[in-house]
Amino acid sequence: MGRKRDAILEALENLTSDELKKFKLKLGVVPLREGFRNIPRGALGPLDAVDLTDKLVAFYREDYGAELTAAVLQDMGMQEEASQLQAVA
Repeated sequence: MGRKRDAILEALENLTSDELKKFKLKLGVVPLREGFRNIPRGALGPLDAVDLTDKLVAFYREDYGAELTAAVLQDMGMQEEASQLQAVA
């Protein structure tokens, strides 16, 4: 696995189940760069941290996936986790 994929996974694995649920909710409505689309909300519901990491990388590639994950974490008030992810990204 790539370094950024590993960093995304580590960040998501450190979330509680409620935080992961909130992350998915925010991910579904976050503004994206041109050329990208939001992952359908129904596709996010059943995903655990590993599957969500795979989905993020499949939709957004590693670079933008890591950047987007950090942005959502910041929006959630999780600056430390976002900073750790940005250090790798």
